[in-house]
Amino acid sequence: MLYRRRLPGAVAALEGTGSSPFTITGAALDRDVALVDAGLNFGVTDNLKITADYTGTFGERQQDQTFAAKLRARFQGGWHGFMQSCRSR
Repeated sequence: MLYRRRLPGAVAALEGTGSSPFTITGAALDRDVALVDAGLNFGVTDNLKITADYTGTFGERQQDQTFAAKLRARFQGGWHGFMQSCRSR
């Protein structure tokens, strides 16, 4: 699926200091962002299933992508899952 996110009003960076021993800073959010979400499910056999998911956020100053894959196998004791994911910024 493809979505569009538009933030209303002023968009500012997150920044703060105080009595804490650390500072929190962040980049300003893009006002207009394209969001992509896709997934596939494969039933290879009755006992083996593969799932792949992709999520992406694309803006003028920001880009965030995530891919996750999962392999599920059914043995005598039931379903067992294995998952691998990666993320790019």
